[in-house]
Amino acid sequence: MAACVASILDKRLEDVDVDVASCSSRKVLLRKLEEKAKCKIYGFPHDAIIDGVAKSAERYCIVNVCACVFNNDPCHPDNTWHSVVCEITEDGKLSLAFDSNRNDQRTKLQQFAAMGDLFIVKGEPGELTPNETELSHRWRRRARQTSRTVS
Repeated sequence: MAACVASILDKRLEDVDVDVASCSSRKVLLRKLEEKAKCKIYGFPHDAIIDGVAKSAERYCIVNVCACVFNNDPCHPDNTWHSVVCEITEDGKLSLAFDSNRNDQRTKLQQFAAMGDLFIVKGEPGELTPNETELSHRWRRRARQTSRTVS
């Protein structure tokens, strides 16, 4: 994810990268990335991608994608997930812009087995659009509900 944040902010990876092993959750990882990169990262629910409502004032976003599927099940806990940078078109569609995995031959977002959450990176503290605010609040509520059911 750090490579994606660095790409969007046009920074060196060294200026953004954090020790993932020291992160006990995705929330901790995001906060450490924000602190080191001096940015704000907003999460959006997966259905924002499917519904095509990923409209944002930002041109690029980060999408979690399933790169390797275990047992032909895109929801299997042993799947390999990583992050890619996507361009957000004016009609809210997403297209693959950058994948830090240089060995991956996929050129389209739809070639991945599954897509997870979407993240908007703001380099400077700024206001979210009303659409971004609503989607980010929905993502946070869902994340809280998921953490309660897992605990």
